[in-house]
Amino acid sequence: MLHINHVITEVTDTGDRRDRGAAPQSLPAQWVRSLSKQARVALMIALSLTIAMQHAAGEQARLLHPQPFKVIYQADYKGLPISATGIRELSWQNLEGAEAPLYTLTSSALSIFAKFTEQSDFVMIDGTARPQFYRYDRTGLGRNKRIRLNFDWDQNQVNDLDSGEHWPLADAQISDRLLYQFQLQTDLLNQGADIALGTQHRYQIQDQDTLKDYIFSVKAKVTLETPLGLVETYEIVRSNDQEKRATTLWLAPAFEYMLVRFEQTSSDGENFSLAIEKAYLNETPITDFSAGAPSS
Repeated sequence: MLHINHVITEVTDTGDRRDRGAAPQSLPAQWVRSLSKQARVALMIALSLTIAMQHAAGEQARLLHPQPFKVIYQADYKGLPISATGIRELSWQNLEGAEAPLYTLTSSALSIFAKFTEQSDFVMIDGTARPQFYRYDRTGLGRNKRIRLNFDWDQNQVNDLDSGEHWPLADAQISDRLLYQFQLQTDLLNQGADIALGTQHRYQIQDQDTLKDYIFSVKAKVTLETPLGLVETYEIVRSNDQEKRATTLWLAPAFEYMLVRFEQTSSDGENFSLAIEKAYLNETPITDFSAGAPSS
């Protein structure tokens, strides 16, 4: 950071600059010395605040979030001995008149017996993924289920498009039932490749009319064997999961914390897992984890 004394004592030839019509680039030392002690202190405080704000703005501009990706998984639902395919994809588009791109995160699993699809449309605001629309569809196993939620930030409420019910948006950083995984990925990406074990991240999830707290803890570093080779991952668990359920994610820091494996087990048999088979980052295929992420 630029030292404040350098800012206020650097001398410029203001006369020559004024003759040329140019504005002074720093404060003349003679003028600064002519100020009272109180005025100099006030000036130093004002300049310090200005520099701090510029520094913060620079840091904000450097916030990262994952590039578009598409990952294909071997999916398993309830332990069925059938081949199922899971796909997770991030894309974005610039809409006419919109101030920011609209991102879409989808997750799906398909087999001959069942189909599951989940989608979150969102925008990025100061490093936070803000949901705009969420949908969930499940058919084929047990009771079919359908959810449509519209997040109306102008009216500060979330609307259930099927029931017509609506509930207040309690917080500007609310996530939905899928989007929290992208937010976790984004938060870890901005922490860097080395994450201290025990690090926690907390998210508030809008699950229809219920708000839920999800807390994730970085448990261990684990090397996984995959069809794309060995990959270093962080094993991350939901530490406040229900007593009879366990949720675990394995994310690869060298690949923007891409989800490599996901497992959710429950004592009532509602088990679901994903294991990576193919992956694309910015439409470029990842063929070998040991070769590193493709350049953007």
